[in-house]
Amino acid sequence: MYNKKRRGISTFIATLLLIVLAVAGGAVIYAYTMGYLGGLGGSAQTGAMSLDSVTGSTTAITAYVRNIGKGTIVIDKVYIDGTVVAAADLTLPTSIAEGATGSVIIDGTFTVSKTYTVKLIAKDNTQLSFSVTVK
Repeated sequence: MYNKKRRGISTFIATLLLIVLAVAGGAVIYAYTMGYLGGLGGSAQTGAMSLDSVTGSTTAITAYVRNIGKGTIVIDKVYIDGTVVAAADLTLPTSIAEGATGSVIIDGTFTVSKTYTVKLIAKDNTQLSFSVTVK
């Protein structure tokens, strides 16, 4: 009845197979749970800005900025060549709705033929950098 010549899988191999199955099952459950729960988190809508056009004169730089992201963008800070621009020298839109365009006007004294690097930062940390040469 009992055949001594017949052998089964060694206990070492069986243990390894069970560990591999347990790890694979855990990875599948983790991926499914994170995919399901990830959508429930209260993640804020992030914006994105693009530059429609920009003009530079000796007295002002005007940039037309389009919101191409999700949600509303509120521009908070403006830098020119790494230096923050004072609020008194700025005319900013109160907010730029999704798909809308707003104009940012930076008043000041600018040098003809000089290229300035402008960086706009919104309250949600959406950023847009561009260069403008004053004519």
